Amino acid sequence: MSEEISKSKAKRLKRQEEAQADKRKHSLESVLGWVVGVVIACVIIAVIGLGIYQSATKTVADNNYSEGITADGRVKGANLSKVKDIGLDNLTINYSDIEYTDEEVQTAVDQQCQTYAEFSDDASLEVKDGDTINLDYVGYMDDVEFEGGNTQGNGTELVIGSGSYIDTFEQQLIGAHPGDAVTVNVTFPDPYDNNPDYAGKAARFECTVNSVKVVPEFTDEFVESHLSEYAATADGYRAYVKEQGEKNNIQTYIIGKISDEAVATAPSSYLKHLKSLIKYTDEENYKYINEMYKNYYGSVRYNSFTEYTGMNDADYEKSLKESSTKQAAVDLTYENFFVQHGLTVSEEAYNSVLENYGGQETAVSTYGEAYIQQSAVKQTALNYLVEHATINK
Repeated sequence: MSEEISKSKAKRLKRQEEAQADKRKHSLESVLGWVVGVVIACVIIAVIGLGIYQSATKTVADNNYSEGITADGRVKGANLSKVKDIGLDNLTINYSDIEYTDEEVQTAVDQQCQTYAEFSDDASLEVKDGDTINLDYVGYMDDVEFEGGNTQGNGTELVIGSGSYIDTFEQQLIGAHPGDAVTVNVTFPDPYDNNPDYAGKAARFECTVNSVKVVPEFTDEFVESHLSEYAATADGYRAYVKEQGEKNNIQTYIIGKISDEAVATAPSSYLKHLKSLIKYTDEENYKYINEMYKNYYGSVRYNSFTEYTGMNDADYEKSLKESSTKQAAVDLTYENFFVQHGLTVSEEAYNSVLENYGGQETAVSTYGEAYIQQSAVKQTALNYLVEHATINK
C-alpha cells in the first residue's frame, strides 16, 4: 500500500511539473509575441517616419535667383574668413596652358573670310572638291522624270565632297564651270530608305551649275573693308586674334582653377537656395528635352524626372548637396577676392552682365537685381585676375 501511495504521489508531481512547464511555455510565447509585435510596430513607425522625413527634406525647385543675396551682390550672412586661400594673389600661369596657336589663329581668320563669301557666276571659276555651289537638276529613270528629282529652277546649295547626294553625284560635278550643263549618272543604293521604289535603280540627272561660292582672300584690303575696328592690316588682325584668344584662355584657366579648388563654408540658407535653383534648372532641362523630342519624334525622351537624372531620390538629393556646396564655394571665392582687393563694379562690367542675360528688362525681371549684381561682382573679380595674372613663358 505504501508503495502504491508513493507511485500515486510521483504521478501527481509529474503532472504538476508538466502543467507548470506548459504554463511557462505559453507565458514565454506570449512574451515573445508581444516583443515581435512591438518590433514590427517600431519598424512600421520608422518606415513611416523616414517617408515623412524624406518628404519634408526633399528639395523644392525654385527660380528666385536673388534669394539669399544682398542688393550689392553679396551672400547674406557669409563669413568670408571661412574661404580657403587658393593662391589667386600673384597668380602665375605657364604660357603653354593658355597659348593660342598659329593654327587656331588661322582657323579664326578662315572663319572670318567664310563669313564674307559670296556666290559668283563667273564662268572662269572651276568647281573643286570642297567648294559650295548652287545648282539645278532634273532627274530621270528610263528617260522618265521621277518624283522628287527636280529643283524646279529654284536652285539648291551643295558642298562638293560632303556625301549629301547619292553615289558619285558630287564628284561628277568637279571641273564644271558656272553656266555649264552636266549629265550625272548614278545608281540609287539598295536598300534606299527614303524611297524603297528607287532602291538599286539607275538614274540620270541633267544638272546646271549656277554659281560657285567664292571665299575672299585675307588681305590688308579685306581687313580694311570688313575688320577695320579691330586692326588696320592682315598681320595686325592676326595679332589681335592671338591676343584675344590668349586672354580668353587665361580667363578659362582661372575659371577652371576656382571651380576645381574653391572651398568655403556657406550659410545653410544659401546652400538651400542653390539646391532649389539647381533642381529648377534640371527640371526645366528635363521639360525642354521632352518637349523637343515630342515635337520632332512624337514621343518624349524620358518617362520621368528620375529617368532623366539617372538617380533615385536619395542619390539626387545627395548630388544637389554636393553641387550646391561647390557652387557656394565658387561664389564666395569670387566675393572674397572682390572684397579683399577693394574692387568696385564698373558700369561697363554691369552692362556686360546685363547683355549676357538678355538685356536690362529681361535680366532684371528674370533673375532679379541682386543676382545681376552678384554676377557683376564675379565678373569684376575675374577681369582683375585676368589683367594681373603673370604669364610664365
